[in-house]
Amino acid sequence: MSKLKIVIDPGSSATKVAYCLEGTSTQCFVMSPYCAAVPPDYPRSSGWMMGYTHVENAWVSHGDACYLLGAGAKKFQGSAVRNNDLKYIKALYKILGVLSHIQTQLQESPTIDLGILLPLDEYVTKDHLEESLVAAQERFEYCGRLLSLDINEITICPEGAGLFLQGLPAKINPQSARVAVLVIGHRNASWLVTDKGSPLVAESVTNNLGFRWLVQEMQRRTGHKDEITLAEMIFTGKHHDRAVHQTMEVCLPLYWQQIQNFLAEQQPVDYVVCGGGAALLLKQEITSHLSGKVSWANHLVRGLVKSGIKDRVMACRLVDGYGLLHSL
Repeated sequence: MSKLKIVIDPGSSATKVAYCLEGTSTQCFVMSPYCAAVPPDYPRSSGWMMGYTHVENAWVSHGDACYLLGAGAKKFQGSAVRNNDLKYIKALYKILGVLSHIQTQLQESPTIDLGILLPLDEYVTKDHLEESLVAAQERFEYCGRLLSLDINEITICPEGAGLFLQGLPAKINPQSARVAVLVIGHRNASWLVTDKGSPLVAESVTNNLGFRWLVQEMQRRTGHKDEITLAEMIFTGKHHDRAVHQTMEVCLPLYWQQIQNFLAEQQPVDYVVCGGGAALLLKQEITSHLSGKVSWANHLVRGLVKSGIKDRVMACRLVDGYGLLHSL
């Protein structure tokens, strides 16, 4: 039986996936972050995508719960990200959906080594998520079809683990240094500290200064309603109108001030590995503030580009999961 190694980051701006079937090259993709609970009989009663296998318009049912996934879930109440949401509750269904989608595409049932990335402040929920996955893998429905998974091993890590394990340059030995990982995701900015390879839980922190802080500040000033669409506009620079451009010039320095204050509160380290799409917007400021003692894991980015991810911003958003994949 073949083996599938896969890492899933059920992020707030996108669900990011990196995987490799034994003997083949690494594949990556992203899907919309939306995930919405509906009554268990809703998909059948409405004829919702019965037998449909595209993960952006899929649904997963297990026990008494049913969740719509991806773009198809966007219109439903509770599908969008909220700062107080716990990712692991919806992460179960996103992960089942992604694994089902890949298994369907492969037309086989490989043994699965699964890696999962959770925000630092939700890492304490990892046991709940693992227990739920183990319980669900034997029997659940994906788009109306009864499926099972053969999960061999589950590795759940805090966001930034892939960057720490694979993102350091060769000249830095984490076993003899204090190393921090700075991840600026959609909801959170996290600072994970290790000393001689061991995590320093007391010095590792996370907050709500993720990219969403900037997006919401721009929403307040411009009146844009769709948070994810505005986030994509900011990242890509596409479809900017004059108002968005002018607001960005005001809000980005304001956002950097918040991040700078956050970094100034942390204890000194020997080296920092940076990741997360939002960090790219502040790359020059972060590099200068950290006196150049920083890696952007460019060797991992190059690997992602070779795997087919040509958009450098998207590659940087995937790099944490890609790094963890190569550590499984």
